[in-house]
Order: sequence, then C-alpha cells, then structure tokens
Amino acid sequence: MNPAEYERMYRYEDHYWWFVSRRELVDSLVGRLPLPPKPVIVDVGCGTGATAVLLQRYGTVIGVDISSLALSWSRKRGLANLLLSAAERLPIVGNRVDVIIATDILEHLDDDVAVLKEFHRVLKPGGYVVVTVPAYSILWSEHDLALMHRRRYVARVLAKRGRLAGFEVIRLTYALFFLFPLALVMRLLKRTPPPHKEPEAQLPPLPEWLNRFLIRFQRVETSLLHCCNFPWGVSVVAVLRKPC
Repeated sequence: MNPAEYERMYRYEDHYWWFVSRRELVDSLVGRLPLPPKPVIVDVGCGTGATAVLLQRYGTVIGVDISSLALSWSRKRGLANLLLSAAERLPIVGNRVDVIIATDILEHLDDDVAVLKEFHRVLKPGGYVVVTVPAYSILWSEHDLALMHRRRYVARVLAKRGRLAGFEVIRLTYALFFLFPLALVMRLLKRTPPPHKEPEAQLPPLPEWLNRFLIRFQRVETSLLHCCNFPWGVSVVAVLRKPC
C-alpha cells in the first residue's frame, strides 16, 4: 500500500462508512462463530488497527502487518500485541490460534494459496478464517492501483483457493450488494488516475448525513446476511474452517 494511504486510513477508519461497515460485518461474522472462552484472534494485515481494537471484546487479539508504518498507527490506538511479519511466514507456533481475520489482504499477495496454507498451519483444528476480498475485475480502477492490488476475485475462485489450502468453506457470499451498481459506475469513471498524478484510494469526502445514512444502510445488509447470501457485490466474504 502507498505509505500515504495509511495516514488516510487512520483518519477515516473510525467514522467513514466503508471502514465502519466492513468492521461491523467482520464483527457480526466473528460473533456468530462457536468461540472457546478467551479465544486467540489474529488480525493479519491489521493496518492501522481499528478492527483489532473492536475484536478485543472477544479475547486476545494479535495484530500482524508487513508494514512498520501501519503498526506505528496501530500503536496510537493502544494496541500492544503487534507483530511485524509477512502473511506467508507468521511467527506463530502451529495449532495455536482460534480465529484469523484477513480483511482485504489476499489481493495484495502473489501466492494467495500459500498464505491460506500458512493460516491453516497456525490455526487450531476447528479454527476459523474470516476473509474479505474485493470482487470482480470489472471494478478494477485507480482505487486498486493506489492500494497495490494484484487481483480482484469472484466467489467461486476464493472458495477454490480455500479448499486448495485444506479448508472447509462454511460461508461464502458477496457483500455491498445493494451498492454494487453505484460502485460499478464510479469505478468505470476512474479506471486510471489522471496523467502525472499518484493513484489515490477512492474515499470521496461525504456530507455527514450521507455518511451516517450509508452506515445505517449497510447495517441492514449485514443483518440480512444472517439469513441469506447475496449473488453479487463489491466484496467477496468467506468463512473457512480447518477440519478437526
């Protein structure tokens, strides 16, 4: 990720609808898992730490990121259990972790199956991975360039990657279903940055009323995901389980 994006993320994560909605979606998925008492949760690609802070209510949370800059922002949130590491080589003993969170990281990495195999190694039998990745190559835009994405996914490809790594696919759906048409139009209009301009993540400033509306709107979608899967969306969401 471009270094400037970490500072933007830190400023936006607590209030901007995209970050709030994704965090609440992850929280909803983790909250419905059959967790043991005081689980160990590892947030891989923790970024500036807002999701890790929220997940502390479930148990011990360890934040992992390949960027020392990202971890410095996480420390500003009061997080202490932080590891500087690539996702492919986690400095964690095997069979020790109950849940791994991987929100929008697989698309950054050359070998996503190798990363998932590493998750499989450190998870306890019966442990879970909660994964989100950006959906559909047609949505590729300046946003992906700014965040240094390698690819976007469809649901069946993410499921295949999970199975190749040895996981059972417990849940597979798209998210941001209702906002997909708007996202498609916006991304098609900004496929590449203007000449001589650094790519920038697409987080346009919003009036406070609209930001609040989008958060509430996405809460409705998150509640619907408790009882149904969506056939398309801006993100792919999966819950994977390591067999016992």
